[in-house]
Amino acid sequence: MKKTVLVLVDDLFWRSKIDFAVKTAEAQAVFASDPEQLNGVAPDPALCLVIADLSLRKPPFAWIAAFKKSQAAIPIIGFFEHVRKDLKEKALQSGCDQILPRSAFAEELTDLVMAHAMPGAVRTVPEEEHELPDE
Repeated sequence: MKKTVLVLVDDLFWRSKIDFAVKTAEAQAVFASDPEQLNGVAPDPALCLVIADLSLRKPPFAWIAAFKKSQAAIPIIGFFEHVRKDLKEKALQSGCDQILPRSAFAEELTDLVMAHAMPGAVRTVPEEEHELPDE
C-alpha cells in the first residue's frame, strides 16, 4: 500500500514542489488549501506525514492542535517564511513536530518525505558528469 502525505498548502509553487518530492518517495499526496476542509474527515490509514505551510490564508494552528490530539504518532512538518517568527511560535504551541524556514524546507524536502514514506531508503543522486580533459 502506498503511503500518503497530507499537505496543507495554497501556493501553487509549493504544491508542485511538494508533489514532486512525494512522488519521488513513491507515495501519494492529498492536498488541502483550507484546514477546515479536513474537519471530520477520517484519517487515511496509510497516512505517514503531514506537511503544513504555516502561512496559509486560513491559519492551520487550530487544526494542527486538534489533529495532534487524535493522531499524535503522525508527524507534522511546518514551514514558514524566516521573517515570520510568530508563525514558528504558534506552530510549536499547536504541536508541530518539526518547523523549518522555507529555505531549509526546500533544501531538505525530498529527504524529509522519504524518511517518513520510505523509512531506511537512501536517495541516490546521479553522479556529476566529468568533463573530458582538453586535448
